[in-house]
Amino acid sequence: MKLAGIYPIVPTPFDEGGGVCTRSIERLTAFMVDSRVSGLAVLGVMGEGHKLDEAERDLVIRTFRGALPPEHQLVVGVRAAGTRLAAKAARRAVELGADAILLGPPPVQSDAVIFEYTKQVAQDAGAPVVVHDYPAATKISMSVELIEKMAREIEQVEFIKLEDPPTGPKMDRLRAALGDGLGVFGALGGMYALEELNRGAVGIMTGFAYPELLVELYDKHRAGDVDAAAALFYDILPLIRFEFQPGLGVSLRKNILARRGLIETTRQRHPGTDADPRTLEDLGRILSHLRARGYDV
Repeated sequence: MKLAGIYPIVPTPFDEGGGVCTRSIERLTAFMVDSRVSGLAVLGVMGEGHKLDEAERDLVIRTFRGALPPEHQLVVGVRAAGTRLAAKAARRAVELGADAILLGPPPVQSDAVIFEYTKQVAQDAGAPVVVHDYPAATKISMSVELIEKMAREIEQVEFIKLEDPPTGPKMDRLRAALGDGLGVFGALGGMYALEELNRGAVGIMTGFAYPELLVELYDKHRAGDVDAAAALFYDILPLIRFEFQPGLGVSLRKNILARRGLIETTRQRHPGTDADPRTLEDLGRILSHLRARGYDV
């Protein structure tokens, strides 16, 4: 399977009672498709997958897959403390229609353990795996040598979502070792999307709430108009930066998506920090600035 382009990490919408809101999932998916994304990634860090029970995870995957046209890939996040538990979740995701698994490492800082965990889960899933390299969230670091070994020896490991800064040099080392044998997705909120595309990223997989702008950025870059891509990126970077605040990213993105009429509430599962009124005022100031520059935000 070839994954390339823009894959938004989408939140799990909740209704006023705190349950999964399937209406919002359907509306959000339709909007993403209209924005010309290549696919969606669900139940990642932003999707609060670790706060859902098995039945809720099934409902989320089934609803996104049902709303997403078959030519658009669905990537489902999986991470668990136990290998058997992770393998079960991965198999279930594939049964429900996942095209690929976004797989985080186990909570053990050991190359041997990480490799065996990845191997067992990937083989049980029988689907392409996107290795999730995000030490800030997982508290686990993965070296270039370990990632290279996984890509060479585990058939299903075909991609990596690279969020281990500085991302550029690590991407260069991976590409030097593996060439096109491992597709690298830029991430980290899109903070370095332009530079990652310049270094050969196959796409961007992140939670930015204006995916249509990332699609435009990707299209301009792929067409060879790097100057136009850079101009767009430098315009929207203040919004990318603001959205990606540690501890508030889920809340800010849900607030934007609610303002856009795509989800019904901004609720998160507890524990989760809501953006305070002054932070939302600051967000509004950035959006007003972009509107004055001609952006439809």
